[in-house]
Amino acid sequence: MSNYIVLVKQVPDITQITDNAFDLETGTLIRSRLASTINELDTHALAFANYMKKISSDHGAKIVVLTMGPPMADEVLRYGLGRCADMAIMLTDKSLGGADTFATANPLAFAIKKIVADIFKGDSNYFVVTGMQSVDGDTAQVPPQIAEELSLPPVAYATGAEFQNGRFLFTRIISGGSQVVCPKKTGAVITVAKFEHPLFATFAATRRANKLQLIQWTGEDIKAPYIGVKGSKTRVIRVFPPGKSSRKCIHVSDVKSLAGFITDSLKTDKTSADVTKSAVPQYFLPSQRTSLLDRSFEGTEKEIEDYKFLYKKLKELGIESADKIDEYIKKQILESSEGYFHKNALDDMVSGLHLDKPTLNGEVWVVAEHQDSVVHPATFELIGKARGLADSLNTKVGVCIAGSGIKEMSKDLIIAGADNIYVIEHKLLSEFDPLSYRKAVSDCIGKYKPQIVLFAATPQGRLLAPLVSYRLRCGLTADCTSLDIRDSSRKGQIGLLFQTRPALGGNVMATICTKDSESQMATARPGVMKRLAANHTRKGTVIEHKVELSDSDIGLDIIKTELATGHVNFNADIIVSGGKGLQNRDEWESVVGGLCTVLKNKFNITVEKGASRAAVEQGFTDRSRQVGQTGTSVAPKIYFAIGISGAIQHIIGLANTDTI
Repeated sequence: MSNYIVLVKQVPDITQITDNAFDLETGTLIRSRLASTINELDTHALAFANYMKKISSDHGAKIVVLTMGPPMADEVLRYGLGRCADMAIMLTDKSLGGADTFATANPLAFAIKKIVADIFKGDSNYFVVTGMQSVDGDTAQVPPQIAEELSLPPVAYATGAEFQNGRFLFTRIISGGSQVVCPKKTGAVITVAKFEHPLFATFAATRRANKLQLIQWTGEDIKAPYIGVKGSKTRVIRVFPPGKSSRKCIHVSDVKSLAGFITDSLKTDKTSADVTKSAVPQYFLPSQRTSLLDRSFEGTEKEIEDYKFLYKKLKELGIESADKIDEYIKKQILESSEGYFHKNALDDMVSGLHLDKPTLNGEVWVVAEHQDSVVHPATFELIGKARGLADSLNTKVGVCIAGSGIKEMSKDLIIAGADNIYVIEHKLLSEFDPLSYRKAVSDCIGKYKPQIVLFAATPQGRLLAPLVSYRLRCGLTADCTSLDIRDSSRKGQIGLLFQTRPALGGNVMATICTKDSESQMATARPGVMKRLAANHTRKGTVIEHKVELSDSDIGLDIIKTELATGHVNFNADIIVSGGKGLQNRDEWESVVGGLCTVLKNKFNITVEKGASRAAVEQGFTDRSRQVGQTGTSVAPKIYFAIGISGAIQHIIGLANTDTI
């Protein structure tokens, strides 16, 4: 008998975000200023768990819904009870507030351990089912991190389940296709990408849900070691609105106007992104600046201005070295600054002026992704970014690549900008298994201790990175669109990685910094970073890293893998994508294919067909044409979206498109 724990979350309605929805000092969302609702993908997870129970014909199985949040979040638990859940548990405690994904996963995992011990009476045959991500976090990090804490295999991006010979088989999305897998041992953490079989509340179940007493646990009940702000591995530096888009909204009422607009668009040079970005100055360590008193690379504008003001005062006093700043000099600065500084703030700033070496040591690494002896393009993009970060920190670029028969790929990685290639060869790494890859990559990172580790925000990278980061107790930021080296001198930190990512469906941007970690880790969206031109004269070193693996380290049996065939050119000038709204395969091919042919012939340009995930799952076209978070990120001059709803998972894949 299998039991089920469904994680549900109350989230803000991101369609109603206002200017005063954030605390600008802490960078946290003031949830009371927004309407709340259940995370949509968690409703899919609830239906998925109910379906698993149904197809296994196990009527004695329990479905428990679990949430972590304020007492008002009891609504999402009653939602679950009104549909299929047998019990509901709320983990609520002020000490849990302000947590990042690491300090969210840890208490949830410990709550699950308590459910297994107290409610399931120690029965380890259970599945944790949750939505792929939440709209207020959209990182997809918490489920894999829970899996790591519970020592369960994660099955990410699940879309279906079967029950055969007493075992569950799960269909999941992978890059460029789909895969059917089965957990080798009892239980797993299932993250549901989509499950279109909604549950509806009955009158009787709703009455029961409203009457049933919820179980409430606090932090003391679960005894998790990492909770709240204190247990978090990252901190928010600032939250700010996204930059103004370079796109224009133009109403086109006839074909002639559309043709004219396309002609004009194709004449212009392609811009690099949706958001117009100002050039970020090249970072230099304090020891390389003209003066150690120069602190122009602080993390926030306020800190930069404060240090400029201090620099000016020190020049007026003839001070050229931090060693010359004694208590008498500080007193003079405070007297002449007319209240600009408080004494404690000045003490912190002066202490920061003594720092000239980076807080962390080690190389800047990229974890490579590959398939069929071909390195994923996003890996080369990350090497290009890593090269710039490493040069700023006076260190080297390393690439960690795991697999079987992969050593020959080292040449291309060195040509792309890497200095050292850390090769992990093992026959059990011939196919991507999250647990075995997590062990291999974590072992390598743990030995060489790079100060920065970058993963591509592909389906594989978004699964592997949380497993590795949690195992190594390191902070992780997801889906970054900007990575820069900056200082936080007042906090005694030099040369840290400042990671900027969209949040809340792209309505805001957040800059995040890692804390209390040996390595700073991030995933970056494909198509955002720039690949360097190949340099065939570059030399590098290949370092073979041995790791001990056995069959017990494999978490999933891979039953079947289906990869799309045929060449797809997503570097085309124009991409025409069709969605579920086109109703069927013939209509999709007629509309999308027809428009592609016309555009190609009339304008003599490259045009490619794309699709939403819904269209792929309806069988309109191959998975290789899928655009979006679980497909491919694209950056054409013009993107046609026909019959596509515009879900955030699709929009993420269009971030660098000039015109939609």
